Amino acid sequence: MKAQDNSPEKPLNFKEKLFFLLAIYGLFTSFVLLAQFHSNLFRVPTFGDTPVCYIYGNAYLAIILAALLKKSFFTRLLETAGFTVGLMVSAYFLFVWVKFAGRTSIYPAEIFGIKTIYTDFFLFAILLVLRIIKKP
Repeated sequence: MKAQDNSPEKPLNFKEKLFFLLAIYGLFTSFVLLAQFHSNLFRVPTFGDTPVCYIYGNAYLAIILAALLKKSFFTRLLETAGFTVGLMVSAYFLFVWVKFAGRTSIYPAEIFGIKTIYTDFFLFAILLVLRIIKKP
C-alpha cells in the first residue's frame, strides 16, 4: 500500500521559476545601483531626493513577497503597489531619457553594457505579463 503525499506544496512550473529568477535579478540590479550610488552620486538618477535604486528595490521586494505569501487582500495590494510604483517610475525615467537623450541630469548606470533604465522597465513589464498569464 502506497502512502499518499498530502503536502500542500506543489513544484514550481517554468513560468513561476522564470518569474522568481527575473524578480531576484531585478533586486540584484537595484543593489548594484545602490553600490554605484554610494561610490558616485551622479551616476544614479533620483526621484525627488530619493535615489531610484531604493524605489526599484522596494518594488521588487514587494513583488517577491506578494508571490511568496499566501494569497489574500494584503498580498494583492502589495503586488499591485509593487508593479504600479515600479512601472510608473521606470516609465518616467525611460521617457525622460529617450526624449531628452542625455541633455538632462539623468545619467543611467550600466550593467553588462546595458543601461538600467531599459532593463528595469522591461523587467517590470515582463514580470507583470508573467503574473497575468494563467496556468495552463
